[in-house]
Amino acid sequence: MRSFHRAPILLALLVVLAACSTPAETTSAIPSAGASASIPGGTILPSPSPSPSPSLTPSPSSSVDPTASASPTPSASSVSTQAPVPTHSPAPTAVPVAGTMYTVQRGDSLAAIARAYSTTSQQLQAWNAVRYPSLAGNPNVIEPGWVLVVSGAANVTPRPVPVPTAAPATPKSTAQPTAKPTSPPPSGAGCTAGNRVAAGSAQTFRTIPNAGPGVALTFDMGGRMDPAVDIMNFLVANRVCATIFATGIMAQTPRGAQVMAIIKANPNLFEIANHTMYHCDLVRGGGGSPSTAPCAGGPFSADRVRKELVDAEVILRNGTGQNPQPYWRPPYGSLSSGVISAAASVGYTKTFMWDVDTIDWKPVSDGGPSAEQIAAKVIGNSVNGSNVLFHLGGFETLDSLHLIIPGLRDRGFKLTSLSDLLN
Repeated sequence: MRSFHRAPILLALLVVLAACSTPAETTSAIPSAGASASIPGGTILPSPSPSPSPSLTPSPSSSVDPTASASPTPSASSVSTQAPVPTHSPAPTAVPVAGTMYTVQRGDSLAAIARAYSTTSQQLQAWNAVRYPSLAGNPNVIEPGWVLVVSGAANVTPRPVPVPTAAPATPKSTAQPTAKPTSPPPSGAGCTAGNRVAAGSAQTFRTIPNAGPGVALTFDMGGRMDPAVDIMNFLVANRVCATIFATGIMAQTPRGAQVMAIIKANPNLFEIANHTMYHCDLVRGGGGSPSTAPCAGGPFSADRVRKELVDAEVILRNGTGQNPQPYWRPPYGSLSSGVISAAASVGYTKTFMWDVDTIDWKPVSDGGPSAEQIAAKVIGNSVNGSNVLFHLGGFETLDSLHLIIPGLRDRGFKLTSLSDLLN
């Protein structure tokens, strides 16, 4: 009987032991983060705080392969609880429709602008011919103030547009000197002046035959003198050779004397030629500058023609140190066989007319050409051996030269003197 009564007691002890082991087993059944669970006995467990994914920061007791941190592979639960890291790639830059714009300045040429923006004149024509139709037919002339598309990309920085300047002085160097060239370096684009041809027989030139890609810039000095010194200084600065046809009377004026001095100081650039003493019409008589009095009396005799040339020669020789023979130009282009013979008899056998007349002596207010129109005419009409007529007193001459010089050089012409082309 005692053993029978002990049985319920043993059974109760077993139940108690079993109950004590139950909570330890239920902990493994706790839901994942974010859920609430009840365990036997009705106690509510708080939702556990989420911990970092073990694949990113493994704990020492973790069974995750230590190499997993180098190339983490998120589990299904980590994908739902952790936002993906965004990737950043640069957005493409939109190209503006207008691209880079450039405002044309005095002295610019289309070819020079094209070089500065690493493109071609043809491309600039294609981009801008709708806005400026004249570009399609005459790309050699552009006007200051035009706004050109010069690049398909925005904010392109140009290389400097080359502007001719006087040759810089050679800096001193401590390096071993190199051998000197066998011939002197050319001035400008290889132009020369003063190497006159022999008098020979009488010849009259409008262009210079067989001259190659050269254009002679010739300047008459027989009237208005206001911009003469500025024009001469501009030619010096840009290393442009030229032939100057001066009258004796204008060479004696203050500005004329300055021009003579510039010629004398730059014999490698300038040569003097005879334009008579008083700028008279040697065929019909009349004309004259600054006074008409010396030209009155009707047609000139051979002696009178000769005197016009001889008197001027003395003044031109003294002012420049050069003998103007055998080069001369008749005022107004008035010429006859008798005048040619008279001039040749005193050493002036080379008579120079012209093939491109700028008409720069006529002011715009009287219907004369603008600088841009002069430039268009000269750049567009010059050919190998052209003889272009300017005036040192021209109203728009100086401004036109800012366009003409780069324009002709871009076409491949050497700008030079008559002697250079004749030789």
